Amino acid sequence: MSALVALGLGAVAVLADASSLVAAEVIRAGDGVTVANAELRDGDGPEVYDLYAGREVRRTVYAGQPITLDNTRSARLVTRNQVVTIKFISGPLVISTSGRAMGDAALNETVSVLNLQSRQMVQGVVKTDGWVLVQ
Repeated sequence: MSALVALGLGAVAVLADASSLVAAEVIRAGDGVTVANAELRDGDGPEVYDLYAGREVRRTVYAGQPITLDNTRSARLVTRNQVVTIKFISGPLVISTSGRAMGDAALNETVSVLNLQSRQMVQGVVKTDGWVLVQ
């Protein structure tokens, strides 16, 4: 389904696929999409929730507006200024230390981390429990 919306300076095409949910209440940026705050559109089955499970919205979505994959993202496991565990793994060798995240990141996303012992900035990938793998 597509709709054309005129916005003063121009027109924007809004595409909403058949698997989009509709917000049942105001969902603020960073809030998770759940059964409680979103409802299915007519004709969609419960499997639609599987597409949005564990995701959060990028911007505020008001009641009645569709929630699409474009305006959601994977839930953040690491937030800016959070103290995280940094691990370097090479074969049987595992070195762990603490660091401060310099940005937000979700699972398998890259984030910059300040090593709290050496004061060096390192890049790593966020893993399942919110720790960061540095290579």
